[in-house]
Amino acid sequence: MEKIAVLTDSNSGFTKEEAAEHEIHILPMTFFVDGEECIEGVTLSEEEFFERMKQGYTVSTTQPSLASLSELWDGLLYTYDKVIHIPMSKALSGGYSAAAMFSRDYDGRVLVVDSRRISVTQASAAIQAARLVSEGMQAEEIKKRLEDMALEASIYITVDTLEYLKRGGRIRSAEALAGEILNIKPVIQVKGGLLEPYCKVRGRRRAKKEMEDAILRDGRALMEKYGSERLELYVAHADAGQEAEEWAVKVESLFPGKKARLAKLPMSICCHVGPGTIGVGVCVSRS
Repeated sequence: MEKIAVLTDSNSGFTKEEAAEHEIHILPMTFFVDGEECIEGVTLSEEEFFERMKQGYTVSTTQPSLASLSELWDGLLYTYDKVIHIPMSKALSGGYSAAAMFSRDYDGRVLVVDSRRISVTQASAAIQAARLVSEGMQAEEIKKRLEDMALEASIYITVDTLEYLKRGGRIRSAEALAGEILNIKPVIQVKGGLLEPYCKVRGRRRAKKEMEDAILRDGRALMEKYGSERLELYVAHADAGQEAEEWAVKVESLFPGKKARLAKLPMSICCHVGPGTIGVGVCVSRS
């Protein structure tokens, strides 16, 4: 039986402990904070990241270099026969396309998955891959399974302030000012790897209600198609742990018998939406 490594990037939101528990390898993402290159979880902690954002530092993302990718792949292939690499959605970064092209130099030993996911649903895909590896499935079949199920997932998030959307150029300054005055809260949908406006409402409570209604609809559709036992439910946040824990109780009440898993949003999302962001997600686990 071939020995297969499962690799994903830190956009999945995995902690080191979670990754080790599931025997998943992590490629840390690179950020620039006021022009200084930082590596997620290595030279930049979550606490430092949010503190610098609050202080007004300019934060931007960049994809890992091919050199760092090559070093990681080469290291894994000393021990493993093949690597299944699950990067964040190609709709949000050039990382997938670069990795897929670069993998051609590895004679089929590196398989790059077009997961079309990010955050908790990307993590779910990696966990599913690790389970399938443990069951003896071949790498090519695992890649196909993950890509076939890529769109069976959705996430909804809302921000605490419009400031960070304005900084990133996603909304105009005048729109942000008016929104803050009127307490407008956008709800953003993450599906198929795309971040798209879902709706705008007044107040955080109303935004949560919209997300609850949306995730209930999406969750019911997935349960009807795959069965309730395969549904995975998540509540994720950016520097809003207590609120997320409290909201998880309400989210769980929408799906009797289901436990919402708490997770932290990855920095690649947080740099666009800022601290205080909270969200909910669903996806389908393995068959």
